[in-house]
Amino acid sequence: MASISRRDFLKTALSLSAGATLFPLLSSIRDSVRKADGKPNIIIMVFDAMTARNLSLYGYPRKTTPNLERLAQRATVYHSHYSAGNFTTPGTASMLTGTYPWTHRAINIEGMVARKLADNNLFSYLQDDYYCTVFTQNFLAEVLLDQFAGSVDRHLVMSSFRDKPYRAALSSHFPNDPIVALQALDELMLGYDRSPASLVFGFIDRIYGAKARQSGGQPAGEYPYGLPDNYFSTFLNEAVYAGVLDEIRSLADGSAPFLGYFHLWSPHWPFAPRKEFVNTLPEIQLPEKPVHKLSENDLRKTRLKARRKAYDEYLLEVDFEIGRLVDALESDGILQNSYLILTSDHGEVFERGEWGHGYKLLYDPVIHIPLLVMAPGQQNRQDIYATTSNIDIVPTLLRIAGKQPPNKIEGRILPGFGGTDDPERSIFSLEAKENSSFGPLKKATVSMTKGDHKLIYYLGYEKYPDGFELYNLREDGDEMNDIFQRDAKTAARMKEELLDQLADKNNSIR
Repeated sequence: MASISRRDFLKTALSLSAGATLFPLLSSIRDSVRKADGKPNIIIMVFDAMTARNLSLYGYPRKTTPNLERLAQRATVYHSHYSAGNFTTPGTASMLTGTYPWTHRAINIEGMVARKLADNNLFSYLQDDYYCTVFTQNFLAEVLLDQFAGSVDRHLVMSSFRDKPYRAALSSHFPNDPIVALQALDELMLGYDRSPASLVFGFIDRIYGAKARQSGGQPAGEYPYGLPDNYFSTFLNEAVYAGVLDEIRSLADGSAPFLGYFHLWSPHWPFAPRKEFVNTLPEIQLPEKPVHKLSENDLRKTRLKARRKAYDEYLLEVDFEIGRLVDALESDGILQNSYLILTSDHGEVFERGEWGHGYKLLYDPVIHIPLLVMAPGQQNRQDIYATTSNIDIVPTLLRIAGKQPPNKIEGRILPGFGGTDDPERSIFSLEAKENSSFGPLKKATVSMTKGDHKLIYYLGYEKYPDGFELYNLREDGDEMNDIFQRDAKTAARMKEELLDQLADKNNSIR
């Protein structure tokens, strides 16, 4: 007789008992088995493109995050936390695998983790003990979550909680295979932002979606800048957060211990705050930075200023929704046995002629991200100033779950949760979307942050051949003064370490 694993029993019990009244005994057994472990629930909230540099929580002059500041009084706050990538794919893959992009190889737009490493993710590590639910509004993150589907119990489709479709998305008719359908149908026939459409079907899409796309950026009722959208559909943040709250409540009702991963679109572009948050923040003066040699937009100061203003207003709305969500979770008692992680996949930049993310630059605004961890029953604030990386999330959560992080993980347990502050630790970030994911890195930007210093290496760019920049972040937080030539000793030491790391990773993939 074949044996049934504990995980299979729990999944079967949940599926049979959900929404039914015929299995009270089975439901009771299921809850008893899960809760007998005494493991805490884990809730991860990822706010796409939220840079720490624009949060008043971290000293930004505009009051963009009053609720995060309030919540921080009973949380562990990380002040020097970095993403390993500057756009969703490498940033999210690093956070969920505990490895750097040059290891997991999800470095391209719509990229995936190397097949041989696909099972080395947070959900697979916890699947025997936790009921895992995942949701994202970001297509690039959806590609990764779909790759990890074998370790997930419940995967909410990307269109959950949406308002109206933004385009003629044929993939919406295939909710069980959204990624395959989107790539095979929507991108091939209708076209997507980065791919040409079929001549015939693209024409149909342009007619079908013209009215919807014309509304983008146009005033719409409570939204002076237009309705929020994620390139596929419009949505209302209050509805998305309400849906996430209902999902967490459902998990807490009978599926503990659970892991809930919720990757929300806002404050990602397009910045579309409700009117109550528009024109509520004061003017600020920030240093004007020269346009970089590798800037792809070369935007004028006035346009960057306007984009920053709209982004900050959108942050204010997101902060409002975060406050409401956390207050509801606390009122329901869910936080009494749950760790709540608030973070981002990458940041956003409004300087040096550039705005957005995913370009060749790795200055702090695009990789310095927030991290707050609220532990069950925590009442006091703890501030961590050690340099940390989002590859540290996986080993820390494994430690919280009572598991030993495997050696294959490159991250470390966060200080404040069993880890130690190592001033000699080097933190890396990588941008290599133009490089093949199967070969050595020949065209990329790599940053290494160590103590007070940050070295940036530009590899394979004709406009900036083998360029290096060095900054002292303690004395020059805005990265205005390149000291690579002036501080030759620090530059040589950090350059040697970075190039050795890069050579080692390149040799391992040849």
